[in-house]
Amino acid sequence: MRDGFEALYRAHYKAVHRFVNRRLAASADDIVASTFELAYRKLPADHPQPVGWLIRTAANLVKAELRRHERERRALRDAELMRTAPGDGGDLDTLGSLLARMTPAHREVLQLTYWDGLGAAEAAVVLGCSEQAVWKRLSRAKAALRAAWPTESDSDREGAETYA
Repeated sequence: MRDGFEALYRAHYKAVHRFVNRRLAASADDIVASTFELAYRKLPADHPQPVGWLIRTAANLVKAELRRHERERRALRDAELMRTAPGDGGDLDTLGSLLARMTPAHREVLQLTYWDGLGAAEAAVVLGCSEQAVWKRLSRAKAALRAAWPTESDSDREGAETYA
């Protein structure tokens, strides 16, 4: 297998690297290395389309890396929101008060999808409905949240009413 793997590596390294580099330049070398490591361990020697297997594996690793970057970005954003002191009128306080006033169905679908990170199919199992129903409920909940979210003109009006 070692001789066959070396030939596989030499024949397809550039194609896999180009594929990964177009999608994720920053960690392309790591993803390519992981792809070939998986190929060494799991790719059958008689696979009819090894380059297809390699590209598919690289694509899955790229997706995983992009999800990891997104989780980090959200964690940083959430940490920034948490630094806002309670009562400052920050977005976190506003969101908390609006969620408390939402219907339980709207609150639950938002929490399952955004806070718990469930997909529509997973949330459908939790809610006991179809995936399409989850999408519709989520759409309605987001619309209700947008409609209730205070705008700058709302705060201007409140300030005017306070001083009047």
